[in-house]
Amino acid sequence: MLPAELDELVSELGQPAYRTQQILDWLYVKGAREIAQMSNLSKSLRSLLSERTRITSLLEVDRQESATGEAVKFLFELPTGQRVESVLIVDGDRRTVCLSSQVGCPLDCKFCATGRMGLIANLQAGQIVDQLLQVSLYARERGERVTNVVMMGMGEPLLNYDQVVRALKLMRLEEGLGLGGRKITVSTAGYVPGIRKLVAEDLNVGLAISLNATTDEIREKLMPINRKYKIADLLEAARDFFDRRGYRVTFEYVLMAGLTDLDEDALRLAKLTRDTPCKINLIPYNELEEDGLYRRPSRRRLDQFYRLLRDSGTEFTVRESRGRDIDAACGQLYHQQEKVRTAL
Repeated sequence: MLPAELDELVSELGQPAYRTQQILDWLYVKGAREIAQMSNLSKSLRSLLSERTRITSLLEVDRQESATGEAVKFLFELPTGQRVESVLIVDGDRRTVCLSSQVGCPLDCKFCATGRMGLIANLQAGQIVDQLLQVSLYARERGERVTNVVMMGMGEPLLNYDQVVRALKLMRLEEGLGLGGRKITVSTAGYVPGIRKLVAEDLNVGLAISLNATTDEIREKLMPINRKYKIADLLEAARDFFDRRGYRVTFEYVLMAGLTDLDEDALRLAKLTRDTPCKINLIPYNELEEDGLYRRPSRRRLDQFYRLLRDSGTEFTVRESRGRDIDAACGQLYHQQEKVRTAL
């Protein structure tokens, strides 16, 4: 619940206003799983709350840690029995949680395991936030603290817009999780209407766009959404986002051998983004063990691509994907989930 909604409920129950903060603290700081746990509330108030509302939690059914300890993947089950994955990524002092917004995804990106599921269900805001709460509690038990959130897990966040925005507002509550806008990034495959709506929101969160190709022809083969929203549309939306929100968009670019890693791709990428305030995040492809449709470029090819970008004066970062050994890296979510399902 958002504070205004909880204020209204507390008022309807004839309770003093300070009860709102107590309940928010139980929900978003202490991570209460049941109203009965709220021990500083009277029994009568807990009973009234139980009659009017309930806490619906995800069930953690599996947890895997990478060999390096740099990633932990969580498998959560919804009350409906459907499952989603979240990942805790460890990078120096940063602890980033990668959250899912849907069960599956409708966009059918050819290189992404989640896209092969199709859309099964949209998550509710509380289910999105509960992923963060449970992973945060895990981190806290290890003496650590979550510092960043990325909406880059299963699903297209901007196709579950209302619930995702509600979840983002809950994450930013000063009375609760208190994450700053610059600590939260929403990633999209390029759903331009959703980007336009996000620009108008008073959220000030970061935006990442999965570009992944430098021509519409190749991008359309990889990402069917490009049939409707072309590369030029994405660049325009990115410029608008910067003009309105003051944040540079991050363009994510997956490098696939012989497909998106050519010399001409590097040169086109530099040219495409030259006049757009943006950051470029290069992601060497994380292979899906079952199909072999796409391959990770060789070290030599990657170095050549990086050199061409540097020589063109283009700034970029390279994502060192963590958790590849547990299928927790970019594009791999759900791949391992089927194996977990059969093992339970």
